[in-house]
Amino acid sequence: MQNGNLMIVQGGGPTAVFNASLSAVIASAQPAFHKIYGAHFGTQGLARNQIIDLTAMSPQDLHRLAHSPGAALGTSRFKPTPEDQQRIVATLRRLGITALIFMGGNGTQRGGSLIAQLCSDSGFDVQIIGVPKTIDNDIAVTHRCPGYASAARFVAQSTVDLGMDNRSLRQPVSILEVMGRNVGWLAAASTLAKLHEDDAPHLVYLPELPFDKDRFQQPDPSQSDPTVRPLISGVGQHLADLAGHALRLRCRAEKPGLLGRASIALASPQDQHDAALVGRDAIAALLAGATNQMVALHPLSTSGEATTYLVPIADVAGH
Repeated sequence: MQNGNLMIVQGGGPTAVFNASLSAVIASAQPAFHKIYGAHFGTQGLARNQIIDLTAMSPQDLHRLAHSPGAALGTSRFKPTPEDQQRIVATLRRLGITALIFMGGNGTQRGGSLIAQLCSDSGFDVQIIGVPKTIDNDIAVTHRCPGYASAARFVAQSTVDLGMDNRSLRQPVSILEVMGRNVGWLAAASTLAKLHEDDAPHLVYLPELPFDKDRFQQPDPSQSDPTVRPLISGVGQHLADLAGHALRLRCRAEKPGLLGRASIALASPQDQHDAALVGRDAIAALLAGATNQMVALHPLSTSGEATTYLVPIADVAGH
């Protein structure tokens, strides 16, 4: 069955299993679409007419892609200007795009919703389906987000490793700073491999719970990304400095940072399976005629089976 031309967009931060979703989308789309394109560096690539032809990717290439970390198409956090928006619609028209897949988190789903509205306002009929992705595990509605489980596994293993190092060469205080911005799923994951009370972590601070302002001060978000969101960083070193001064002990901060976001060595098999599943089911949704929906994951069944359902992108975008 031929169903016009497909455009795939990856957005936001990379993960260990982002490309597992991409590989599944391409493999599922090959029998169904005449041409398959990818936007080089996300929405920015659409605005700049930077397009990659993915139609003829071989099974061998798709297999390697599925087990590669990062975002193979390139990704970005890009806020299109009104001129960019018009260029995006023009590019989609020129390429005869009939369907779009937006792969990413809250911001990317919001971007997909915006482009859907732009196309509709221009009298250009396209289907749009969202594929969830984020290590933060904070996409509304879906039970879990592909990318999170692998990053959580990295954090849990890193906490065990740091605890063993601490026991081996006595370090009075070590503070491990993990990613997650303003949600604590990854910080909470540091407890996953804790077997005994004396094992690390000994204290866990979640951003959902307020600090005692007499003891801690808010970090200064002096940096920001291109979408003017603060890049909250350096919290671990800030707390180590405070604790060291108050306790008069040697305190050290550890920050894996981006290392944990796309570590293929600790990728979760369930995470890889989930990522491929949402990619396959996104194409199935397009072929069934769905649009302006995102593929979400049900909780695992008692037998461990993963299944998906569709939710309106409007229920996800920006939430």
